Amino acid sequence: MAPSRPFRALSWALSLWLCAPLAARAQVDEDSAHACGEEPPDAHYVPLPGPRAQEVPWRDGEPALVRREARSQPVGPLSGLPQTRTRAGALSGKTIYLSPGHGFYRSAPLGRWATQRPNTNGVVEDLVSLETLDQYLLPMLVGAGATVIPVREPDMNPRGVLLDNGAEGYTETGPAELFSTVRPGWGPPPTPMGNAVQPFLLGDARLLTAAPSVTASATWALRAPADGAYSVSIAYGADPGRVTDAHYVVRHAGGESHFRVNQRRHGGTWVLLGRFYFKAGAPVERASVVAYNDSAEAGTLSLDAVRLGGGTGDVGDAALGALPRPRAEESARYHTQFSGAPPEVFAPSGINALANERNDDVSARPRFAAWLHEEGEDAVYVAWHTNASANGTARGTEAYVYGPNPVDGTYQFTGVEGSQRLGQSLLDELKTDLQREVDPTWRVRNLRSANLGEVNPRHNPEIPSVLMEVAYHDNAQDAAWLKEPAFRRIAARAFLHGIIKYFAAEDQVAVHLPPEPPPAVVARHVGAGRVEVRWVAPPDPKGRVPVVDGATGYRVYQSEDGLGWDEGTDTGDPTWALALEPGTTRYFRVAAVNAGGESFPSDVVGVRVPEAGGTTRVLVVNAFRRLDAGMALTEDLSAYDLGSPVRLLLEAMNDGTALRRHGDAVARNAVAFDGATSEAVAAGLLTPVGYAVLDWFSGRGQAQGLAPTLAEQALMRAFVLGGGHLLLSGSQIASALAADPAGAPFLAEVLQALPSCAEPGPRVSGTGMGWLPGMGAALLDDGWRGGSAVGGTETLVPRSGATAALLYTGTQTVAGVRASPGGQVLFLGVPFEGLVTPERRAFLMGDVLHRAGLLSERPLPSLLDEALPADLALGMAASAAALTPCSLGSLPISYDPAETGCGCGAASGTVPFAGLLLLRLVQRRRMRHSARCQR
Repeated sequence: MAPSRPFRALSWALSLWLCAPLAARAQVDEDSAHACGEEPPDAHYVPLPGPRAQEVPWRDGEPALVRREARSQPVGPLSGLPQTRTRAGALSGKTIYLSPGHGFYRSAPLGRWATQRPNTNGVVEDLVSLETLDQYLLPMLVGAGATVIPVREPDMNPRGVLLDNGAEGYTETGPAELFSTVRPGWGPPPTPMGNAVQPFLLGDARLLTAAPSVTASATWALRAPADGAYSVSIAYGADPGRVTDAHYVVRHAGGESHFRVNQRRHGGTWVLLGRFYFKAGAPVERASVVAYNDSAEAGTLSLDAVRLGGGTGDVGDAALGALPRPRAEESARYHTQFSGAPPEVFAPSGINALANERNDDVSARPRFAAWLHEEGEDAVYVAWHTNASANGTARGTEAYVYGPNPVDGTYQFTGVEGSQRLGQSLLDELKTDLQREVDPTWRVRNLRSANLGEVNPRHNPEIPSVLMEVAYHDNAQDAAWLKEPAFRRIAARAFLHGIIKYFAAEDQVAVHLPPEPPPAVVARHVGAGRVEVRWVAPPDPKGRVPVVDGATGYRVYQSEDGLGWDEGTDTGDPTWALALEPGTTRYFRVAAVNAGGESFPSDVVGVRVPEAGGTTRVLVVNAFRRLDAGMALTEDLSAYDLGSPVRLLLEAMNDGTALRRHGDAVARNAVAFDGATSEAVAAGLLTPVGYAVLDWFSGRGQAQGLAPTLAEQALMRAFVLGGGHLLLSGSQIASALAADPAGAPFLAEVLQALPSCAEPGPRVSGTGMGWLPGMGAALLDDGWRGGSAVGGTETLVPRSGATAALLYTGTQTVAGVRASPGGQVLFLGVPFEGLVTPERRAFLMGDVLHRAGLLSERPLPSLLDEALPADLALGMAASAAALTPCSLGSLPISYDPAETGCGCGAASGTVPFAGLLLLRLVQRRRMRHSARCQR
């Protein structure tokens, strides 16, 4: 349990005594070896702020800060994203203060905004830590029931809306005598926000008297600037007279999500409710937050501001302005100020000490946790960092707790009690998981102590604190792993398990680890409007056999469009069914649950129910399994002296939702479909027998060989030779099949194509005759246009008997081949879901359905060309290269991560980039030189 407030003063005084000898040591260069925030020996800080006026100790059994309300009656078909669930689990009642390390700061010497760590091996620590925690660790902790308080903005969405009480868009209903005004509250700060401004002292808040049933409400009507997913955060003033079950409803694109908030806690800051999908221009019924006054307690509700999305920075000055980038990327120094902390937290060196803001960022993180933490709140502080050494040769993982010693590899622990046990628990889990799943030789060092500001009781004397150095970004091998999504997921899961085991040991209770998601899922219409969803049980999260921490139940989420999701329906069986009206389209994801919490959701599957008397003739199979460093984007950050570092943004790589775009294309043609993952086919949950069309897609290829497996080839061969029609799409399939003697016959006989060494382009068009007649130029996604990046798309050569069906715009270079070895085949060298606009996808799919006899008329063509965005048009020279097959001798055994357009190995020389690919990251990386295929 956390130490009491009186202990804070004693611990702070003790920390001053312990730190006194440090003044004799030389100044530590923050960019030197082990640069992880060692306290400068001559640093002077203002005292910590005292307890806030409204603070009272947490009571045993007191409700958590935020919990999602389980409604006795349905609140609508769609209610939010599964990743934002707040349920029960092993960490229920626990608070995790989460620090993703460094971020952008105002550099006085440079006269600009700068990151605190450089681009090393393509990795910027300030960004990689943020991406990992926001996309993996934070939702994992929430899924286990924890309250998570990030010390940096958790929403990477640069768009945002902030609406205060009393502003346009805020309304109240109910008797006026139930409302009153109090100060202080959040108020609009000046732009840019000055170095000493405290926005939560600039305005007022409204009070609403609670009642046993709803008699009044307040509504914040939010106007999303663009379609997309946004975090929703609320602000209120905490007080012992507030209710612990303040009723908030988030109305979003899918429906409603209900929450209960303990307003006696964590007031005067931003409190995260969840992440939801909003549409620009939506009515208030689908874009608002409502607070109702129904409560089981007597008291009041505080009504202040509501925030949508992360937005961009606010803190700045006349010379530099605010950070013109996502707020999530700015350092904790500015986020804590924006989040209501006093200057003693965000500016411990003094509010006018601009030159010290880089160092103040380190101390602002733990001081923010200490400021928000309340006596009796069972909490820990965990910081995720990556490391650097003097010569780039060091590798592995380290954990630091506080001690008065420098960063010298020794152990002299004098921090908050419990920190050493937390650190050891995290080390044990990282060693087990990284050595089992990443590298058997991965080095995990013994627990260390150091005079690090982030774990120093001088700044946070209240809760156990540990700083983890997960890997060395200046080591080429470690940096390569840091670029891998699998490494980040495994390491984040090890953090989750380590935290769970720490609390279990402290509380002397059994350990329960959340399960993994189901790997194989299928949704299909089984007749009379009845839809069945089936899946297989997930593996053990630690790879154990027999399964120890497997699923004891499941939660099936539904969505009408694959964007907004309901609250889920619980079931104990690996199958679930419901009745839907004819013509209804519905998508599903399945999460596994047990006493430890809830897993991430599965990949998306979906169905469209046939019209009355009809049957389902289309099967959509998601074989897009790939998620690795070769899919990462890069971003041009040369304005910040960072070059083009790697960015791992899952929604632009592979977030498991690609089937939604295929299903939407079928549904727009009013044709019924079933959906499955390729694992479901392999597990025997269904076969394509009986379907007229098989839409099989692998995106940027599969993890093993990038081509369909032999079993999948046999399945598709039998389907086509039996008269079925196949749409096969994905990058690099032809090259992978051509390089495999076992796969070459499938390529030649069924797909009737060869890989070409001609250069692809950023748009594709119909040939003007045959298939896809009149289809104008369709833009392919580069990862920055709403979907996953298409990667290294492929050019093809039709074999004898086959013809071109899709061209790269402005050339005779083939992007798709049609053949008729039995049923008709359309083979695309680009991911189908990579077409940016839904109308182009629907037209292409409609032509396939028409040729399969499922549409009586061909859909109207999309005649107009989609404009080439300016950032892609630069340097794009149309190529009319000859359709020359790549020789088998030039095909590599393994693919280069850069992925040239035809998968060919590099020749002896390099040439200037001539417009090979549309990925912004690949374009910028290859503008200097690209591989020339051998002919």
